[in-house]
Amino acid sequence: MAAEVRRDNFKSFWDKYAGQPNTNSMMLNNNADELEELDRADILASLPILTNKEVVDIGAGIGRFTTVLAETAKWVMSTDFIESFVSRNRERNAHLGNINYQVGDAVNLKMNDTSVDLVFTNWLMMYLSDSETVEFIHNCMRWLRPYGYVHLRESCSEPSTGRTKKNTMHDDGSTNPTHYRFSSLYINLLRSIRYRDEDGKLWRFDLHWSCSVPTYIKRQNNWRQVHWLSQKVPADLGDKETSFNELLDLFSNVWKKYQLDWDAKLDNEESVWTDKIFSTILSPESVLKNSTVFVYTPRLVSPFVHVNSFLLADQFQANVWNVETVPEYYRTSLTKANTRKDQRVRFGWNENLQSSLNYWKQRDASFDLVVATELLRSTTSEELKELTTIMTPGSRILTLEPNETGDESQLRQLISDAELKITKWKDVTADAHEAQKVYFEHHKKDGKSDNLHWFLIEIRL
Repeated sequence: MAAEVRRDNFKSFWDKYAGQPNTNSMMLNNNADELEELDRADILASLPILTNKEVVDIGAGIGRFTTVLAETAKWVMSTDFIESFVSRNRERNAHLGNINYQVGDAVNLKMNDTSVDLVFTNWLMMYLSDSETVEFIHNCMRWLRPYGYVHLRESCSEPSTGRTKKNTMHDDGSTNPTHYRFSSLYINLLRSIRYRDEDGKLWRFDLHWSCSVPTYIKRQNNWRQVHWLSQKVPADLGDKETSFNELLDLFSNVWKKYQLDWDAKLDNEESVWTDKIFSTILSPESVLKNSTVFVYTPRLVSPFVHVNSFLLADQFQANVWNVETVPEYYRTSLTKANTRKDQRVRFGWNENLQSSLNYWKQRDASFDLVVATELLRSTTSEELKELTTIMTPGSRILTLEPNETGDESQLRQLISDAELKITKWKDVTADAHEAQKVYFEHHKKDGKSDNLHWFLIEIRL
């Protein structure tokens, strides 16, 4: 009964816009025309090649994306539960003969198993309850063919128009049923599901990446418009099927509490203790203005071991892409970005360095500088060597490396195996311990200096 009431509230919320089947209504923004084309281009550019592929566009509205999907794909099923939106979709795409239309709720959508190559959504799960969201992700897994993709895009932690009332079409006088969930909840859900098909084979999602939609950073100063691309792949040996109730408890309770705990510890960081260490090797003379910087921070030793990307952007007028590998720390980084509003700093989530390299190689990217913590600790010589494929000629890698014993031999061997050249090697253990002490005292956090050895290393191609 509760679920039915909530679906009614959701339907009532969107029925207000049924008589306005236009772009503003789709984006709930009075100035949507300033955003729509660029936003659509951002999303579509992130999709896999759809030639000869079959696609379902769920919550398609008036067909903002349906048109372009159908221009490439073999066939598109376009669905929405507001009839006037579907009618407008039909009108604008009447010239295309490879689209089927369906009026219906995403939660109750009926499709055959393994029938599509891409499940595409843009602002959908934030209108679903927790249980509906978990069910929907299960359904995506069922509907997809092996190695098919699901694209998701949501407003995380706040509306697409931000917390201000400027431009928004949300009505203060009515209930807004939208869930502005933490980005980490969606990452954890996608990574955790294990689904067994009718043939007994177990599947999982390989989450390729998570990142903010660029147009919303540029035009709205909003880093919390987040999208994800996942691929259905065979589960790993030893994986076990996940139950609906197990995932729902994690999604509704466990992961949310875990995120709030990390928010409390990291949201008020005014500085990073590694600032002092990197300042000894970075200077305005050594970093060209408007450089592109790749920052990698796996945070294996501690959540407080990372790079201050905002300081890099501010001191060197650099454009920074910061990779986080822990969903909860990624969410806190987006919070800082939304607070500081420095558009030169962007954050992405990837499971590991190789995943991030794949992302940037597909985009033919090149970076002038790599700044990292625990890079050698978390990678192989092959991955380190591949890192150079997204670096400009003559660029360098700066990494701050912890070590339990003080033995440098393994680190030096890794660099040698990657066919790279060490140009600076400094034991900064005393400075690191002092910087940690100052950090904890300044931020009034429980913590103390670690017992590790720390090396600051410069590597050149």
